[in-house]
Amino acid sequence: MRRTEWRQALDTLTHAISGAVLARATAGQQRANTLSLKERTVVGGLAAAAPDIDFVLTLFGQVIYLEQHRGVTHSVLLLPAWAWLLAVLFAWLGGRRYGWKAYYGVCALAIGIHIIGDMITSFGTQILAPFSNWAPGWNLTFILDPWFSALLLGGFLLSLYWRPRLAATGTLVVLAAVLLLQYSLQRTAVDVAKAYAEQHSVSVDAIKAYPQPLSWFNWKVVVVDDETYHLARLNLLLDEPRADPGERAFWLRRIWASYRPVDRLQWERHRKFGRGGQDPLAREAWAQDDFAFYRWFADLPLVYAVHTMEEEVCVWFYDLQFKFPALTPAFRYGMCRGRGDDWIRHRLGRGGPVRA
Repeated sequence: MRRTEWRQALDTLTHAISGAVLARATAGQQRANTLSLKERTVVGGLAAAAPDIDFVLTLFGQVIYLEQHRGVTHSVLLLPAWAWLLAVLFAWLGGRRYGWKAYYGVCALAIGIHIIGDMITSFGTQILAPFSNWAPGWNLTFILDPWFSALLLGGFLLSLYWRPRLAATGTLVVLAAVLLLQYSLQRTAVDVAKAYAEQHSVSVDAIKAYPQPLSWFNWKVVVVDDETYHLARLNLLLDEPRADPGERAFWLRRIWASYRPVDRLQWERHRKFGRGGQDPLAREAWAQDDFAFYRWFADLPLVYAVHTMEEEVCVWFYDLQFKFPALTPAFRYGMCRGRGDDWIRHRLGRGGPVRA
Protein backbone atom coordinates (compact mmCIF):
# COMPACT_ATOMS: atom_id res chain seq x y z
CA MET A 1 0.00 0.00 0.00
CA ARG A 2 1.37 3.41 -0.96
CA ARG A 3 2.06 6.11 1.62
CA THR A 4 -0.94 8.19 0.49
CA GLU A 5 -3.23 5.16 0.81
CA TRP A 6 -2.00 4.46 4.34
CA ARG A 7 -2.60 8.09 5.26
CA GLN A 8 -6.08 8.03 3.77
CA ALA A 9 -6.98 4.81 5.61
CA LEU A 10 -5.77 6.12 8.98
CA ASP A 11 -7.43 9.48 8.39
CA THR A 12 -10.76 7.80 7.62
CA LEU A 13 -10.43 5.60 10.70
CA THR A 14 -9.94 8.69 12.86
CA HIS A 15 -13.06 10.25 11.32
CA ALA A 16 -15.02 7.07 12.05
CA ILE A 17 -13.96 7.10 15.70
CA SER A 18 -14.92 10.78 16.00
CA GLY A 19 -18.40 9.99 14.65
CA ALA A 20 -18.81 7.11 17.08
CA VAL A 21 -17.73 9.28 20.03
CA LEU A 22 -20.12 12.08 19.03
CA ALA A 23 -22.95 9.57 18.62
CA ARG A 24 -22.35 8.28 22.16
CA ALA A 25 -22.02 11.79 23.59
CA THR A 26 -25.39 12.85 22.14
CA ALA A 27 -27.30 9.69 23.02
CA GLY A 28 -30.48 10.28 24.99
CA GLN A 29 -32.55 7.90 27.05
CA GLN A 30 -33.68 4.76 25.23
CA ARG A 31 -37.27 5.16 24.03
CA ALA A 32 -39.51 3.44 21.52
CA ASN A 33 -38.48 3.98 17.89
CA THR A 34 -35.05 5.26 18.85
CA LEU A 35 -31.67 3.67 18.20
CA SER A 36 -29.89 1.83 20.96
CA LEU A 37 -26.51 3.12 22.11
CA LYS A 38 -24.77 0.34 20.19
CA GLU A 39 -26.73 1.14 17.05
CA ARG A 40 -25.96 4.87 17.36
CA THR A 41 -22.28 4.05 17.75
CA VAL A 42 -22.15 1.91 14.61
CA VAL A 43 -24.20 4.36 12.54
CA GLY A 44 -22.17 7.34 13.78
CA GLY A 45 -18.88 5.65 12.91
CA LEU A 46 -19.97 4.58 9.43
CA ALA A 47 -21.60 7.92 8.61
CA ALA A 48 -18.52 9.85 9.74
CA ALA A 49 -16.34 7.73 7.44
CA ALA A 50 -18.72 8.07 4.48
CA PRO A 51 -17.49 11.43 3.06
CA ASP A 52 -14.12 9.86 2.29
CA ILE A 53 -15.79 7.69 -0.33
CA ASP A 54 -14.49 10.37 -2.71
CA PHE A 55 -11.21 8.45 -2.63
CA VAL A 56 -12.64 6.39 -5.52
CA LEU A 57 -11.93 9.44 -7.69
CA THR A 58 -8.31 8.26 -7.85
CA LEU A 59 -9.58 5.67 -10.34
CA PHE A 60 -10.23 8.53 -12.77
CA GLY A 61 -6.85 10.21 -12.35
CA GLN A 62 -4.88 12.15 -9.79
CA VAL A 63 -5.86 15.55 -11.20
CA ILE A 64 -9.57 14.83 -10.88
CA TYR A 65 -8.94 13.56 -7.36
CA LEU A 66 -7.10 16.72 -6.31
CA GLU A 67 -9.79 18.90 -7.86
CA GLN A 68 -12.71 17.05 -6.27
CA HIS A 69 -11.27 15.60 -3.03
CA ARG A 70 -13.03 17.05 0.00
CA GLY A 71 -15.55 18.43 -2.46
CA VAL A 72 -19.24 17.58 -2.77
CA THR A 73 -19.09 14.80 -0.15
CA HIS A 74 -17.69 17.36 2.31
CA SER A 75 -20.08 20.19 1.45
CA VAL A 76 -21.96 21.90 4.26
CA LEU A 77 -24.62 22.82 1.71
CA LEU A 78 -25.16 19.17 0.75
CA LEU A 79 -24.87 17.79 4.29
CA PRO A 80 -28.68 17.51 4.79
CA ALA A 81 -29.01 15.53 1.55
CA TRP A 82 -26.14 13.15 2.38
CA ALA A 83 -27.54 12.62 5.89
CA TRP A 84 -30.92 11.74 4.40
CA LEU A 85 -29.44 9.31 1.89
CA LEU A 86 -27.42 7.57 4.59
CA ALA A 87 -30.45 7.47 6.88
CA VAL A 88 -32.53 5.81 4.18
CA LEU A 89 -29.70 3.33 3.52
CA PHE A 90 -29.34 2.43 7.21
CA ALA A 91 -33.12 2.03 7.55
CA TRP A 92 -33.10 -0.36 4.59
CA LEU A 93 -30.09 -2.32 5.90
CA GLY A 94 -31.82 -2.56 9.27
CA GLY A 95 -34.81 -4.26 7.74
CA ARG A 96 -36.94 -1.13 8.25
CA ARG A 97 -37.06 -1.78 11.98
CA TYR A 98 -36.86 2.01 12.29
CA GLY A 99 -37.81 4.69 9.81
CA TRP A 100 -35.16 6.91 8.26
CA LYS A 101 -35.92 9.69 10.75
CA ALA A 102 -34.45 7.59 13.55
CA TYR A 103 -31.08 7.63 11.77
CA TYR A 104 -31.09 11.12 10.34
CA GLY A 105 -29.87 13.08 13.36
CA VAL A 106 -26.87 10.90 14.10
CA CYS A 107 -25.94 10.81 10.38
CA ALA A 108 -26.03 14.61 10.17
CA LEU A 109 -23.92 14.98 13.31
CA ALA A 110 -21.38 12.43 12.06
CA ILE A 111 -20.96 14.08 8.67
CA GLY A 112 -20.65 17.45 10.40
CA ILE A 113 -17.83 16.30 12.69
CA HIS A 114 -16.05 14.81 9.67
CA ILE A 115 -16.14 18.18 7.89
CA ILE A 116 -14.84 19.95 11.01
CA GLY A 117 -12.14 17.30 11.39
CA ASP A 118 -10.91 18.07 7.88
CA MET A 119 -11.16 21.83 8.22
CA ILE A 120 -8.78 21.93 11.19
CA THR A 121 -5.99 20.70 8.85
CA SER A 122 -4.12 22.53 6.07
CA PHE A 123 -5.34 20.60 3.02
CA GLY A 124 -8.52 22.62 2.48
CA THR A 125 -12.17 21.54 2.36
CA GLN A 126 -14.65 22.69 -0.30
CA ILE A 127 -17.50 23.42 2.10
CA LEU A 128 -19.58 25.27 -0.54
CA ALA A 129 -19.31 22.63 -3.28
CA PRO A 130 -20.64 22.28 -5.93
CA PHE A 131 -21.27 26.02 -6.17
CA SER A 132 -17.73 27.08 -5.23
CA ASN A 133 -14.32 25.42 -5.07
CA TRP A 134 -13.26 27.69 -2.21
CA ALA A 135 -11.36 25.36 0.14
CA PRO A 136 -10.59 26.92 3.54
CA GLY A 137 -8.39 25.21 6.09
CA TRP A 138 -7.78 26.39 9.64
CA ASN A 139 -4.16 25.11 9.77
CA LEU A 140 -4.44 23.94 13.38
CA THR A 141 -3.72 20.22 13.21
CA PHE A 142 -1.35 18.20 11.04
CA ILE A 143 -3.08 16.15 8.34
CA LEU A 144 -2.37 12.95 10.28
CA ASP A 145 -1.96 13.59 14.01
CA PRO A 146 -1.34 10.39 16.03
CA TRP A 147 -1.78 12.23 19.35
CA PHE A 148 -5.18 13.60 18.31
CA SER A 149 -6.22 10.15 17.07
CA ALA A 150 -4.96 8.51 20.27
CA LEU A 151 -7.05 10.86 22.42
CA LEU A 152 -10.12 10.02 20.36
CA LEU A 153 -9.48 6.30 20.53
CA GLY A 154 -8.76 6.41 24.26
CA GLY A 155 -11.95 8.34 24.95
CA PHE A 156 -13.96 5.94 22.79
CA LEU A 157 -12.59 2.89 24.62
CA LEU A 158 -13.24 4.54 27.97
CA SER A 159 -16.86 5.19 26.97
CA LEU A 160 -17.30 1.46 26.30
CA TYR A 161 -16.57 0.55 29.91
CA TRP A 162 -17.44 3.62 31.99
CA ARG A 163 -20.41 5.99 31.79
CA PRO A 164 -20.67 6.16 27.99
CA ARG A 165 -22.23 9.58 27.57
CA LEU A 166 -20.01 11.29 30.16
CA ALA A 167 -16.79 9.69 28.86
CA ALA A 168 -17.61 10.56 25.24
CA THR A 169 -18.59 14.13 26.12
CA GLY A 170 -15.42 14.53 28.17
CA THR A 171 -13.37 13.32 25.20
CA LEU A 172 -14.88 15.96 22.95
CA VAL A 173 -14.23 18.65 25.57
CA VAL A 174 -10.59 17.58 25.83
CA LEU A 175 -10.22 17.71 22.04
CA ALA A 176 -11.77 21.17 21.96
CA ALA A 177 -9.19 22.25 24.53
CA VAL A 178 -6.43 20.77 22.34
CA LEU A 179 -7.70 22.83 19.39
CA LEU A 180 -7.61 25.97 21.54
CA LEU A 181 -4.00 25.11 22.46
CA GLN A 182 -3.13 24.59 18.81
CA TYR A 183 -4.74 27.90 17.89
CA SER A 184 -2.66 29.64 20.56
CA LEU A 185 0.50 27.95 19.24
CA GLN A 186 -0.41 28.98 15.70
CA ARG A 187 -0.73 32.64 16.72
CA THR A 188 2.62 32.44 18.50
CA ALA A 189 4.24 30.99 15.36
CA VAL A 190 2.74 33.82 13.28
CA ASP A 191 4.17 36.36 15.74
CA VAL A 192 7.63 34.79 15.30
CA ALA A 193 7.32 35.26 11.53
CA LYS A 194 6.16 38.86 11.96
CA ALA A 195 9.17 39.60 14.17
CA TYR A 196 11.50 38.16 11.51
CA ALA A 197 9.89 40.27 8.79
CA GLU A 198 10.22 43.45 10.87
CA GLN A 199 13.81 42.72 11.86
CA HIS A 200 14.90 42.07 8.26
CA SER A 201 12.66 44.69 6.62
CA VAL A 202 10.85 42.07 4.55
CA SER A 203 7.81 43.26 2.66
CA VAL A 204 4.93 41.04 3.80
CA ASP A 205 2.23 39.89 1.39
CA ALA A 206 1.14 37.03 3.65
CA ILE A 207 2.27 35.04 6.67
CA LYS A 208 1.52 31.32 6.83
CA ALA A 209 1.86 28.96 9.78
CA TYR A 210 1.42 25.23 9.11
CA PRO A 211 1.17 22.51 11.78
CA GLN A 212 3.85 19.87 11.41
CA PRO A 213 4.23 16.17 12.23
CA LEU A 214 5.31 14.53 15.48
CA SER A 215 4.51 17.37 17.90
CA TRP A 216 1.87 20.06 18.42
CA PHE A 217 4.79 22.46 19.03
CA ASN A 218 6.33 21.91 15.58
CA TRP A 219 5.40 24.59 13.05
CA LYS A 220 6.49 25.68 9.60
CA VAL A 221 6.26 29.46 9.19
CA VAL A 222 6.47 31.22 5.85
CA VAL A 223 6.67 34.93 5.09
CA VAL A 224 5.48 35.55 1.54
CA ASP A 225 7.22 38.52 -0.08
CA ASP A 226 5.89 38.86 -3.61
CA GLU A 227 7.49 35.83 -5.35
CA THR A 228 9.90 34.96 -2.54
CA TYR A 229 9.17 32.64 0.38
CA HIS A 230 11.07 33.03 3.66
CA LEU A 231 10.68 29.73 5.53
CA ALA A 232 11.67 28.43 8.96
CA ARG A 233 10.83 25.32 10.95
CA LEU A 234 10.39 25.96 14.64
CA ASN A 235 9.54 24.15 17.83
CA LEU A 236 7.90 26.42 20.39
CA LEU A 237 8.99 24.26 23.32
CA LEU A 238 12.71 23.77 22.69
CA ASP A 239 15.49 25.74 24.36
CA GLU A 240 18.34 24.14 22.39
CA PRO A 241 18.47 22.65 18.88
CA ARG A 242 18.41 18.89 18.61
CA ALA A 243 21.56 17.19 17.38
CA ASP A 244 21.79 16.69 13.61
CA PRO A 245 21.39 12.93 13.02
CA GLY A 246 23.12 13.09 9.63
CA GLU A 247 21.90 12.51 6.08
CA ARG A 248 21.87 8.72 6.45
CA ALA A 249 19.61 8.72 9.49
CA PHE A 250 16.06 7.40 9.33
CA TRP A 251 13.72 10.00 7.84
CA LEU A 252 11.66 10.38 11.02
CA ARG A 253 14.80 11.31 12.97
CA ARG A 254 15.76 13.88 10.35
CA ILE A 255 12.30 15.45 10.43
CA TRP A 256 12.33 15.47 14.24
CA ALA A 257 15.67 17.27 14.32
CA SER A 258 14.73 19.89 11.73
CA TYR A 259 12.54 21.98 14.06
CA ARG A 260 14.53 24.51 16.07
CA PRO A 261 14.02 26.89 19.01
CA VAL A 262 12.66 30.35 18.28
CA ASP A 263 15.99 32.09 18.95
CA ARG A 264 18.00 29.60 16.83
CA LEU A 265 15.93 29.48 13.66
CA GLN A 266 17.44 28.89 10.23
CA TRP A 267 15.55 30.88 7.63
CA GLU A 268 15.51 29.65 4.03
CA ARG A 269 14.68 31.73 0.96
CA HIS A 270 12.92 30.22 -2.04
CA ARG A 271 11.99 31.98 -5.27
CA LYS A 272 8.68 30.82 -6.71
CA PHE A 273 9.94 30.58 -10.29
CA GLY A 274 13.51 29.60 -9.55
CA ARG A 275 16.63 31.49 -10.51
CA GLY A 276 18.47 32.39 -13.69
CA GLY A 277 17.44 30.43 -16.73
CA GLN A 278 14.61 28.65 -14.92
CA ASP A 279 12.52 31.80 -14.49
CA PRO A 280 11.21 32.49 -18.06
CA LEU A 281 10.39 28.84 -18.76
CA ALA A 282 8.75 28.41 -15.35
CA ARG A 283 6.54 31.45 -15.84
CA GLU A 284 5.49 30.27 -19.28
CA ALA A 285 4.62 26.79 -18.05
CA TRP A 286 2.84 28.17 -14.98
CA ALA A 287 0.57 30.40 -17.09
CA GLN A 288 -0.76 27.60 -19.31
CA ASP A 289 -4.53 27.10 -19.25
CA ASP A 290 -4.12 23.39 -18.64
CA PHE A 291 -2.24 24.13 -15.43
CA ALA A 292 -5.11 26.11 -13.87
CA PHE A 293 -5.94 23.26 -11.45
CA TYR A 294 -2.49 23.52 -9.87
CA ARG A 295 -2.65 27.29 -9.59
CA TRP A 296 -5.84 26.72 -7.60
CA PHE A 297 -4.50 23.80 -5.56
CA ALA A 298 -1.02 24.92 -4.46
CA ASP A 299 -0.79 27.29 -1.51
CA LEU A 300 2.96 27.86 -1.85
CA PRO A 301 3.86 26.80 -5.41
CA LEU A 302 7.57 26.47 -6.10
CA VAL A 303 9.69 25.26 -9.01
CA TYR A 304 10.95 21.76 -8.27
CA ALA A 305 13.12 21.28 -11.34
CA VAL A 306 13.50 22.10 -15.01
CA HIS A 307 14.42 18.99 -16.97
CA THR A 308 15.70 19.09 -20.54
CA MET A 309 15.70 15.74 -22.34
CA GLU A 310 16.85 15.81 -25.97
CA GLU A 311 14.24 18.06 -27.62
CA GLU A 312 11.77 18.06 -24.71
CA VAL A 313 11.65 20.37 -21.71
CA CYS A 314 9.63 19.83 -18.53
CA VAL A 315 9.02 22.35 -15.75
CA TRP A 316 7.99 20.78 -12.45
CA PHE A 317 6.33 22.44 -9.47
CA TYR A 318 5.53 21.32 -5.93
CA ASP A 319 3.72 22.88 -2.99
CA LEU A 320 6.14 24.03 -0.32
CA GLN A 321 3.61 23.49 2.45
CA PHE A 322 3.85 19.72 1.82
CA LYS A 323 7.67 19.55 1.78
CA PHE A 324 9.38 17.85 4.72
CA PRO A 325 13.09 17.20 5.29
CA ALA A 326 14.37 13.87 3.96
CA LEU A 327 11.18 13.21 1.97
CA THR A 328 10.42 13.74 -1.70
CA PRO A 329 7.74 16.42 -2.05
CA ALA A 330 4.20 15.25 -2.71
CA PHE A 331 1.98 16.60 -5.51
CA ARG A 332 4.71 17.25 -8.10
CA TYR A 333 3.09 18.42 -11.31
CA GLY A 334 4.40 20.19 -14.36
CA MET A 335 4.15 20.99 -18.02
CA CYS A 336 6.24 19.44 -20.79
CA ARG A 337 6.70 20.31 -24.44
CA GLY A 338 8.78 19.22 -27.39
CA ARG A 339 10.25 21.53 -29.98
CA GLY A 340 7.36 23.39 -31.60
CA ASP A 341 4.76 21.44 -29.61
CA ASP A 342 2.16 22.68 -27.15
CA TRP A 343 2.64 22.33 -23.41
CA ILE A 344 1.18 19.08 -22.02
CA ARG A 345 0.39 18.50 -18.34
CA HIS A 346 2.25 15.73 -16.50
CA ARG A 347 2.68 14.34 -13.01
CA LEU A 348 6.14 13.45 -11.75
CA GLY A 349 5.86 10.04 -10.13
CA ARG A 350 8.49 7.75 -8.68
CA GLY A 351 9.10 6.19 -12.08
CA GLY A 352 9.25 9.49 -13.95
CA PRO A 353 6.79 11.73 -15.84
CA VAL A 354 3.22 10.48 -16.27
CA ARG A 355 0.62 12.16 -18.49
CA ALA A 356 -1.92 13.77 -16.14
